[in-house]
Amino acid sequence: MSPIPELQQRQIDRWCERRVPASKRGELTVMSRWRGRMVTLVEKRAEPPDGGGPAQVTEHAFAQLRYGTDGLWTLYYWVDGLARWRQYPASLPENSPVPLLQDIDRSTDDGYFHTWLSAR
Repeated sequence: MSPIPELQQRQIDRWCERRVPASKRGELTVMSRWRGRMVTLVEKRAEPPDGGGPAQVTEHAFAQLRYGTDGLWTLYYWVDGLARWRQYPASLPENSPVPLLQDIDRSTDDGYFHTWLSAR
């Protein structure tokens, strides 16, 4: 059994599903990968084929939500050159993952997460 409450798991998975516009489905997916108390958010994109070959699928982890033993969620972003996540400075720990997902949504206009979740 996961240490993360089921309702909060569903909230994260629903956010991932809603994150991709209908016009981009098939070429773009946002998904969650669960490991213990960590949820890594991943953008999966089908890149156009070079020279008529099959499309290449690329994956980029762009955010991580961590559920602490104190029941608070914290948002982390991008892996640096040492393969470490950094706490996202524009977010504070929250009782629910929803405000942190909203921070990602707000950031997609021109902030860090725009790099990953823009309609390229």
